Amino acid sequence: MKQYTIGMAGHIDHGKTKLTEALTGINTDRLQEEQERNISIELGYAPLYEDDGMTLSIIDVPGHERFIRQMIAGVSGVDITMLVVAADDGVMPQTVEHLEILDYLKIQNTMVVITKVDLVDDEWLQLVLEELNRYTHDTVFEQAPTHLVDSQSETGISDLRHALLQLLEASPYRDSMGYFRMPIDQAFQIHGIGTVVRGTVLDGVVYNRDQLFVQPGNRSVSVKSIEQFGQSVESASLGSRAALSIKGVETDTIKRGDVLSNHPSQAEAYRLDVEFKTSKYLKHPIKQRSPIKLHIGTTEVYGRIILFDRNEIHEADETVYAQLELEDSVYAFRHDLFVLRRASPKETIGGGKVVHAPAKKHKFGKQTVDTVRRASVQSPSEQLIDYLHQEEPLLTEGEIANVLNLQEAQVTSLLEQLMKTQALIQIDQSFASKAWLESQYHHVFNQLQNFHNQRPMENGLDKSIVMQTIKAPDKAQKKILNEWVNNNRIIQEQHLVKLPEFEPYIPSEIKEAVNRGLNYLYEDGLTVKEWGTYFPELEAATLESLKNYCLSKQLVIQLTEELVVYYDCFYRAVQSLYQAFPNQFSLKDAKEQLQVSRKYLIPFLETCDQLEKTRREEQHRYWT
Repeated sequence: MKQYTIGMAGHIDHGKTKLTEALTGINTDRLQEEQERNISIELGYAPLYEDDGMTLSIIDVPGHERFIRQMIAGVSGVDITMLVVAADDGVMPQTVEHLEILDYLKIQNTMVVITKVDLVDDEWLQLVLEELNRYTHDTVFEQAPTHLVDSQSETGISDLRHALLQLLEASPYRDSMGYFRMPIDQAFQIHGIGTVVRGTVLDGVVYNRDQLFVQPGNRSVSVKSIEQFGQSVESASLGSRAALSIKGVETDTIKRGDVLSNHPSQAEAYRLDVEFKTSKYLKHPIKQRSPIKLHIGTTEVYGRIILFDRNEIHEADETVYAQLELEDSVYAFRHDLFVLRRASPKETIGGGKVVHAPAKKHKFGKQTVDTVRRASVQSPSEQLIDYLHQEEPLLTEGEIANVLNLQEAQVTSLLEQLMKTQALIQIDQSFASKAWLESQYHHVFNQLQNFHNQRPMENGLDKSIVMQTIKAPDKAQKKILNEWVNNNRIIQEQHLVKLPEFEPYIPSEIKEAVNRGLNYLYEDGLTVKEWGTYFPELEAATLESLKNYCLSKQLVIQLTEELVVYYDCFYRAVQSLYQAFPNQFSLKDAKEQLQVSRKYLIPFLETCDQLEKTRREEQHRYWT
């Protein structure tokens, strides 16, 4: 079932409500105040058409300048917009403002309807049409068909209804591409039912008993029932008007501007990077940090505009890249469309699309403008690669779906394409940009190569130090390093890592001094002096590296921090003890056999225990 919604806009008293009634038989001015004053204050809704394959409904928006918020909320996400102009008045201020807002929201299926044609002659009507052509030039209404009607006599109404259906049948249906989203424009309580919310489905599909979230705030709710114009239905999809009975929240905690979604983890956005075009009717400059009102979906929120490369905007009809700093959070996604209005004096100052939501603070300068401009035209695959480079280096498939606002099947297809072109690398259950990974490996490679050159006797660099070189969160650092280890791009031995082709060696310039010192160490047997005394020519750092090298090559064995003995000397002493006492021996036995003081004997015996050559039990040691 294809579900469509028509948004009707135009100046106050130009006949939108009467036209809706002529098309549908329903007076959408349901409030007593609206009927008494003959003025639309709130959004009005009416079903227009239904058959086995399509439903079509109308939203009638208020035309008074004080109700611009309701107007924008009503036309967000509709499939067709009808600009209604009264023949006797012609183009009026709200005609122009509504036309501009509809152009910012880029609704491609458009139609112009001239009402009250019975009140004017042909000459006047021609002037109105010419005036309309001037205002609709270079907007989404430039090629829009124009229909002449009289709602009282219903002249032209049947033709208009037929034209609407033809327009929809000739237009490609908007497939539901993302998570379910329905901006809420009404929330109320019904006795015996509970909380009910209404809105136009902006994306996705909702079913009875679905688990949803009220955003911002991630408040969990469940769907009890779904209605469309008083009829119970099992689901509602993109483009349809729907009323959802939900449980899990109190009615008074929901307001117009909240969004129902099955997307659980989208961050609340207090900052948005945006691309927008300034109004062609801009009257006053837009200054740095000027107060603004953002209209996005059914949300109206106050904030300030932050310009990246200037302190003031003077030009009308200019494309600008900027950031909106908001007083309250909004629930928004990339490429969501919005309208900007000035807080005071009230006027539309522009409209455009979201580039980043939420956004980070940026530095002032042209480079930031270039970054946001590039991001504004990226494809989903380009956006993902950019996000992996700049924000989060490793993302799971579910996290990618959240970032791109795509369904699981779409993400799977996208990942398959990027893996095939080797733009992405899979690490465990996550994905990373191959280019970014290579840049990080290059840093680590250089770090290890420099370390090997500077300290060639060391087996490697501590893994924790290497991980800090990878510009990623701790958890991601570990996964990335393990990936390189698994692929033999880095060799890990215990807590040390090195390059695959590297083997520790003694530099030629100190080899003679090292051989001389090791000979002296050998001659001293177990009664050794401090390590450094054997190599007086070497600096402290080199001494430590040499000791690590000799330990790894089993040239020496360390008894204490200060005492290091030659490997062969240690095992000759072990062999001597074993031959003299093949079963067990005491401390006194060992002292008499080896002829060394307790200073050397105790560390020697404790090392034998640590190496599991011996086992101490009270006053004796037993061979293992």
